[in-house]
Amino acid sequence: MSAEHHGGGDVSLTLFSMPAVTEVNPPLTTPRLRLEPQVAAHAPVMVAALADPRSYLYIPGNPPSDAKALQRRFAHQESRRSPDGAELWLNWVVYCGEDALGTIQATVRLAARTADVAYVFGPAAWGKGYAAEAVRAMLSFLRDGLRVEGFAANIDTRNAASRRLIERLGFMQTDLIVGADHFKGSSSDEYVYKLSASAFSASPPIPPLDFPPAGL
Repeated sequence: MSAEHHGGGDVSLTLFSMPAVTEVNPPLTTPRLRLEPQVAAHAPVMVAALADPRSYLYIPGNPPSDAKALQRRFAHQESRRSPDGAELWLNWVVYCGEDALGTIQATVRLAARTADVAYVFGPAAWGKGYAAEAVRAMLSFLRDGLRVEGFAANIDTRNAASRRLIERLGFMQTDLIVGADHFKGSSSDEYVYKLSASAFSASPPIPPLDFPPAGL
């Protein structure tokens, strides 16, 4: 799944009761990683981090190559919300030290208290547990900071690595969408994965092992 967010307008966080948070897309940290709220200034480093086409094998689109075009897209996404105010569109750039590894994303449906999650990492980050560590930090914030009650992810059925990774976070396959998309000359079927916030809270920490994700 590729979540390309386009936002504008105002959003009311009073659609459901939330604890006080200073911002809806704050910086996050883990023992190894720094998750920065995505802004236009991240465009040049993300062009480099996501240059390998293997990261886009199972998602629409191709690696970003035009830093100025990506900068404009990132600037547009800084609204963090949909035009009708019904959704939050949240994006983080994941760093290990000074190295940008990839991005993680969440589309939060305020009235439903649910979030669709997505991520894409460059090959330099594969096999080191970074993707799982970053996504787990995001899920924790969505649950505790925004009181999201359920998570979902749509993954191309051919993307075994991303399926294994999301399953390690506790997601369960709930549905199959045949012909969900068509890109790169072939049809894409998608598995739908879901996870409740309560199940995520009860899940043990994941071990420091990752599978090479080819993008979600």
